[in-house]
Amino acid sequence: MGAAERFYQKVHALNVGQASSADVIPVGHRYFPVQQHLRAEREQTVCELGFGGPSLLTLFSRLCREYHVIDIVDCTAAHAPPPNVRAYQGNLDNDFPFQDGQFDSVIAMMVVEHLYDPFHAMAEIARICRPGGTVIINLPNIAALKCRLSLLFGNMPVTSSADWYEKRQWDGNHLHYFTVADTLRLAALNGLRLVAMHPVGRMLWLKRLRPQLFCHEISYVFRHAGV
Repeated sequence: MGAAERFYQKVHALNVGQASSADVIPVGHRYFPVQQHLRAEREQTVCELGFGGPSLLTLFSRLCREYHVIDIVDCTAAHAPPPNVRAYQGNLDNDFPFQDGQFDSVIAMMVVEHLYDPFHAMAEIARICRPGGTVIINLPNIAALKCRLSLLFGNMPVTSSADWYEKRQWDGNHLHYFTVADTLRLAALNGLRLVAMHPVGRMLWLKRLRPQLFCHEISYVFRHAGV
């Protein structure tokens, strides 16, 4: 197993462990806007970048015509996917193995911060989504108040789980950090226009007041307007 595969194997294990097993995803969960979107617009061809887990795969595939999922790890090794699911094994640091405009919606939850080149990743996400389609991306926010306070007191800001050191996964294997402003700038560079921002976690009423400051994690919904 090469260094890159070992690195992403850790990412895969961490993310699948955080996936919800509920049939209905509650408000405040990072995948809530995905559920909301797929329930509102049925019969789509959807691509998820990174394997969120078998329960989520089963839940979302029921809401789609086709559900494609790609991960560097074989995500079907232990779980037989539903019949309308197409699973691929591939490194998302490379060009995505899909055609231009192939999907009505593209989902990338807890993925882009793990990839080596966010500019390439966002360009590929936009490329495989049809004009007028939807892109849903979840990212941590390094400008959150808790991260600012950590730096102020001379500590590493944590954008993943608090026990990252014990797991020997440097800040959850995050390679890049994002603010709301720079996320929107990167999206706009690739023709993605913001539709909504969904705070993740508790105290949603406070986070909605000023996401840039109070949201430690945000799920963004974009419309692909073309470049």
